[in-house]
Amino acid sequence: MELRIAAIGLVSVALCAMPFVVTSRSRKTKEKEMMSSLNDIANKHNCQITEHEIFGHYAIGVDAQKKFVFFISKSGEVLNQQYADLSTIKTCEIANIGKSYARKDKVTEQLLLNLFPKNTNNEDVVFEFYNAAVNFQLSGEFQSIEKWNKLIKTMNKSS
Repeated sequence: MELRIAAIGLVSVALCAMPFVVTSRSRKTKEKEMMSSLNDIANKHNCQITEHEIFGHYAIGVDAQKKFVFFISKSGEVLNQQYADLSTIKTCEIANIGKSYARKDKVTEQLLLNLFPKNTNNEDVVFEFYNAAVNFQLSGEFQSIEKWNKLIKTMNKSS
């Protein structure tokens, strides 16, 4: 009798833990894919990722020695790859695009990191950290974009 109760208990615990295990494995697989894509674009430019961050739908990384920044974002099945050579960048700024309401604070719709080139004939490089149409809730993107804005500015000053 006690053996049956123990077996039922073990099966119940296993069934309750299963969703957490599956979710964790799925997240790790996605992170490996994003890191692989980040390394692929870096390798195309003869660079190596020295610092990176993988955050849900995007990954960002830099080659601190060659002063390149790489950005990967995934929207559904579409993978967007972007990069910038910081020797051609004058400055970068955070763009917090949203709506303000009379009784509420500003509601963020997009968080962008804009990299402005030294040559004004070249287009700005824009990394989209958050889009309300894709992700329904902010979950650390502000901290992430501030970190990378500061890091890129620091790297740009040292060049």
